Amino acid sequence: MSAPSPPGPGAETRAVAVAALGSSLVGSVPYFAIGLYHGGMDVASVLLGRYAIALMILIPLAIWTSPGLRAEWNAAGRGLFLNGLTLGVAQTYTYFRAVESFPSSVVITVFFVYPMIMLAVDRYLFSITPRWSSIAAVGLIFTGAVLAGWPSLSIGEVDPVGILCLLATPFVYSAYVAIAYRYTRQATPFVGASAIYLGIGLGYVIVAMFHGLILPVDAQAWQSLLAIAIVGGVIPVVSFAYALPRLSGARYSIIVSLELVTVVTIGVLLLGEKLSAIQFAGIALVGVGIIADRLVRAKR
Repeated sequence: MSAPSPPGPGAETRAVAVAALGSSLVGSVPYFAIGLYHGGMDVASVLLGRYAIALMILIPLAIWTSPGLRAEWNAAGRGLFLNGLTLGVAQTYTYFRAVESFPSSVVITVFFVYPMIMLAVDRYLFSITPRWSSIAAVGLIFTGAVLAGWPSLSIGEVDPVGILCLLATPFVYSAYVAIAYRYTRQATPFVGASAIYLGIGLGYVIVAMFHGLILPVDAQAWQSLLAIAIVGGVIPVVSFAYALPRLSGARYSIIVSLELVTVVTIGVLLLGEKLSAIQFAGIALVGVGIIADRLVRAKR
């Protein structure tokens, strides 16, 4: 498949800003989810609530902004829906299943192999040759992820299913992003975002049918779920649908590595977590990788 025509400088700058906003906000999800888990909700119930509430906002916006909803569905929406229903559900399941078996630091470190995979996907699937700055940025981001999780990098007790999910996570997510890149280029952002969440949401409806549904217990829990749906759902998925086709899978993956910075920052400022000098150095490397790549591109 040939590469798309590159966007102009202004369009790329807007796409970078939108991707950075979305990735920064999605990093807030663990902060709001912790209280819901302590209140008795499980992962499937939280995610189903996230997608259900988000769709109540996204679908009216998609209908309002689409120049031709039926045409967009036929061209791209169906593909994004099926991608969400299959790989979208699979990538969330493998990630959370891996977290059940291994420390989150291990899962995050392995997950951040995916920007490397996206470099290969761009090169061999979409004929987009990566620049040296992107290769260096991906290396810095992965090194930073390793250092950020260094104090608790241990496998512990062997869990075959957990190991399989751990190793599969970056590959499944990379496939999900690659297919989304193919279809988001043919859809307006709100239609693309709605189709994605329709697919993933339906997947978790099926999960809830087997495992049950747990609702929030009080007003504070509902507020947290609303925050997850809007701040950690609507805005990030719309930014994904807008920015991905205007950048590329690899360039998008570099920008959204800001999520790691957000998760750590919230942990320190709001949850009272303590970081070692090595962990701070790791987070700094992630930031350096992202900023350096953008500076080189801006100079070009």
